[in-house]
Amino acid sequence: MQQRLFEDLIESDVVAHKTKQSYTLPVSIAIHLVVLLVVVVVPLLTSQELPEPSSAVRAFFVEPAAPPPPPPPPPPPPPPPPTDLAVTGVTGPARVSHGDIVPVVVTVQNVGGQDVTTSFDVVLTDGTYGNAVLGTQTISGLAVGVSATRTFNWNTAGAAISGHTLFATQKLADANSANNSVGIGIDVQTPPVTDVAVSGVTAPASVTQGSTAAIAVTVQNVGGLTVSSNFDIVLTDATAGVTIGTQTIPGLPVAGNTTRTFNWSTTGAAVGAHQLVATQTLADANAANNQGSATITVMAPPPPPPPPPPPPPPPPPPPPPAPPAPPPADLALTGISAPSPVTQGDTAPVVITVQNVGGQAVTTSFTVVLTDGTAGNVTVGTQTFPGLAAGASATGTINWNTAGAATNGHILTATQMFADNNPSNNARAIAITVNPPNLHVGNLDGFAAINGNTWTATVQITVHDSRHNLVTGATVHGLWNGSGPDVVCTTTVGSSGICSVVLTSPSSTKMVSFGVTGITLAGYVYKSSLNHDPDGSSNGFSVTVKRQ
Repeated sequence: MQQRLFEDLIESDVVAHKTKQSYTLPVSIAIHLVVLLVVVVVPLLTSQELPEPSSAVRAFFVEPAAPPPPPPPPPPPPPPPPTDLAVTGVTGPARVSHGDIVPVVVTVQNVGGQDVTTSFDVVLTDGTYGNAVLGTQTISGLAVGVSATRTFNWNTAGAAISGHTLFATQKLADANSANNSVGIGIDVQTPPVTDVAVSGVTAPASVTQGSTAAIAVTVQNVGGLTVSSNFDIVLTDATAGVTIGTQTIPGLPVAGNTTRTFNWSTTGAAVGAHQLVATQTLADANAANNQGSATITVMAPPPPPPPPPPPPPPPPPPPPPAPPAPPPADLALTGISAPSPVTQGDTAPVVITVQNVGGQAVTTSFTVVLTDGTAGNVTVGTQTFPGLAAGASATGTINWNTAGAATNGHILTATQMFADNNPSNNARAIAITVNPPNLHVGNLDGFAAINGNTWTATVQITVHDSRHNLVTGATVHGLWNGSGPDVVCTTTVGSSGICSVVLTSPSSTKMVSFGVTGITLAGYVYKSSLNHDPDGSSNGFSVTVKRQ
């Protein structure tokens, strides 16, 4: 009961605090004394145990709050980003001929999170043959996300004729070795050879003695190289040991073929079988297919027929007709030919043919005028003929100097100026394209000179035109080591068409290369396909200079 009374008093007091109800100081003291008397003193006097204070009592006599727990420790700092250089690409031709210089292009990229500030090597090896090192190039550091490309020129002169797997490997120790190497397959093939074969000999099975047999001989270029020189086809009668004929072939492209016909007169040939053998005379890599043959049987001729009966006597001739009126005069321009295209500055021969298609001889001189219709019908040349008999033809050549001609298509018209009865056949036209003159590299020479801790590489470039004349005023553009800024030099008067570029390198650099990327000169075009080097020190496109 005391416990309940105490709790009620406490709760009322707590409620009074919560509702902001206030008591005077004497009243508050009195309440607290009553609570103490009921809860503590009375149970002690009656020997009763003190009751367990309820939550209300504990709330009245406010217990101190427990201290808050300590805060958690801060997380550890993140690890630094890793270093990772990756070989992202290797390119090169799939098939090459043995002895070729093969450009293999390798691309390296910084795919990690840190800049690489130290130099590192990229090595190209032949994985098919003992990982032989084909080349090493150094890259002087690489920023995050940046790529660098290097070209390795693989000389296949000593390589085996088979498939090769080349591996490009970057040598910097990084956090990911899985992407440090990439391979590429290149097939080194046997170099092409020259091989012209007699691929067919066609002839009739039999001929009558005294007649002429047509023998068709076909030759084909079955090798891998174009035959640009002349060679002969010789047809012989192996049975009689005599030569029937010889014909000349002016070269043959790869896989090309041509047929020549020999007319064999069998007058004097023995009756019976004759083996005709066709031989091509070009010295090539395969003599086994240089001949072909056919067998023809020469038959005896039949006996001559009996002589015909004598003809009846002819009837008397009719009286002669009246003489016809004199035919009109008519000169016709029957032909015009010329080379096309030509290079500006060339002299183009324009060949014209005039025929007297009328019924009278032209006994006076007449002129043929050649005009350029594209240039406002300006006269580019004339040709005079000293008359022409009826039915006769005459040919002349007018040389057109294209030095001042525009570089485009031109329509040239040849017109004969003789006043005749038919003007509709007095002129013929031909189209000729005039191309701009071109430039190309005529020679590349490299020289090295040591200067203390450095050395200089000097490359001399010789510029030719289409006729291999030296060119002055041409500006050559190029790159050192395949990258960097554009390097230029200009051929000047007195330089014999030569200009030079110079690169200074530290003594640690063993070699440098210079490649021509273009040649410019007003009115000319650059034809890189004509680049050459007569002394063989370069391929006409780039040259390597080694430190002495």
